[in-house]
Amino acid sequence: MVNRRAFNIGQLCVEFEGETAVIHGPASGAAEVEIDSNEDVQRTWVRQNDNGRYRPLPGATTMRSGWRVRCTAGLSLAAALEAVYPLAMLHTEQQRAGALKVVALQSVLERQTGRYARAVTLSEDGRKVAAGVLCGRCVKRPVWRGDEVKEDSIPCPEPCSVLVSLCRDAALWEVSRPQETAVDPGVPWAAFERSGNAIREQYLRKRFESSNPVGLSDG
Repeated sequence: MVNRRAFNIGQLCVEFEGETAVIHGPASGAAEVEIDSNEDVQRTWVRQNDNGRYRPLPGATTMRSGWRVRCTAGLSLAAALEAVYPLAMLHTEQQRAGALKVVALQSVLERQTGRYARAVTLSEDGRKVAAGVLCGRCVKRPVWRGDEVKEDSIPCPEPCSVLVSLCRDAALWEVSRPQETAVDPGVPWAAFERSGNAIREQYLRKRFESSNPVGLSDG
């Protein structure tokens, strides 16, 4: 950021107009909407996708498209990036310095309590499929499972709460396997307990290797 050269991070493209950083969201094919140079506005804006649905995972590749924000006196570039991808810049700096603390999935699952305590009972095969399905929909690189961090990518040092939630439901599915159904775009992104959820259906297909998927896509 110091050299004022354009760069990409996650789904964002950062360019510079003189001393002013301009952040562009994913392209939409239409004219960009310019949002206010305010951290709270920025944070609220990116928490919804193009359909107005809440994005429970900030790194998910579902970011609202067709917008830009200018980092002026009221919004620094660092603050704007933090609003979109919390801790991303800190983790990137720690990764480069060899100081990033990495926490394994087993450790995260072992510390769960209440309704999520069951997540730790998910089999090793189930954990691999869950991480593959969910992390494949996120811009961050899961270094906690040994993935390599490439240039302009964001390291993920610890499994997120959304993955824990998926592991919890997946552990239940191993006890009582649900029937696969067609993906229903109307089902919220992280509503894994609901039939038709895209991530649920992809998990079931990959985990149990169904020979007859019904209208499914990796979406």
